[in-house]
Amino acid sequence: MTGPCADETKGWRLACVAAGVAGQSPACLDGHLAALLAGKRSDGLCIGVAGGSGSGKTTIAQRLRDSILPLPAEIIGLDRFFKPIDQMPRYFSAHHAEHRPDFNTPQSLRVDEMLAFARQVAGQGIVILDGHFALYFPQMRELMHIKVFVDIGLAAMLHRRTERNLAIGYGGDRQTILAYNQECVVPRHLEFILPTRQFADVVIPNGDSSQVQRDEILETLARAIRTHLGPAQR
Repeated sequence: MTGPCADETKGWRLACVAAGVAGQSPACLDGHLAALLAGKRSDGLCIGVAGGSGSGKTTIAQRLRDSILPLPAEIIGLDRFFKPIDQMPRYFSAHHAEHRPDFNTPQSLRVDEMLAFARQVAGQGIVILDGHFALYFPQMRELMHIKVFVDIGLAAMLHRRTERNLAIGYGGDRQTILAYNQECVVPRHLEFILPTRQFADVVIPNGDSSQVQRDEILETLARAIRTHLGPAQR
C-alpha cells in the first residue's frame, strides 16, 4: 500500500479541519469519530498513536488513557519490539566515523512478532498502541479503530528529544545527541514517520502554542470513546 485509501484521505481532511485548519473548531471531529465507530463492536477498541521521537506521543497516549477513566485502557509501547542491537540495521555516523545502530527505520522492529501480538490484543478491551511506526504498516492500521498522529514542528521535536535524553542520561553528551539527531533522526523521520500522518483519523497538534487545540481534541476524542464504550463497560 503506497498511499491512503479514499476513506483514509477523507478522514485526514476532516482531521485537518478539526485540528484548526481554515479556522474550524474540534466540534466537527464529533461527527467524524461517530462515523468511525459506527457499527464497531462496543466491547473493545484499538487505538494507534504515532509521531516522531520527542513529539510527545507517549504523553498524549497517557493523557488519553486518563481522560477515558473509569474505562480501563492499556498502553502498549511498540519499542518492546526493537531488534537486539547486533541485529539492528546500521547507518554511517560521521560524528563517530563508524556504522552505528539505527533505531529510526521500520527495519529496526521485529515486525512479524509485533503484528502477531497486536492481532492478539486488538479488540480485547481498550488498547493503545504507542510507537513511531504505529501507523507505518498497513497490517497494523487494519487493526485500529482510531489512528492518531501527534504533530509538532521538527525544531521543537528535536529540542524536546535532546533535553529529554540529556535529563535521563541516554544517548551520550549534548554534541553526541545533536549529531545523532542530524545524521539519523531527521532523515528517517522525514522518510518514514512524518509521511504516516496521511493515514491518521485524528491529528493532534502538540507544539507549545497548540495547547488549547490539543486539549480540545483530546477531550473530543475521549468523549467519543466514552460514549461508544461506556454502556458496554458498565
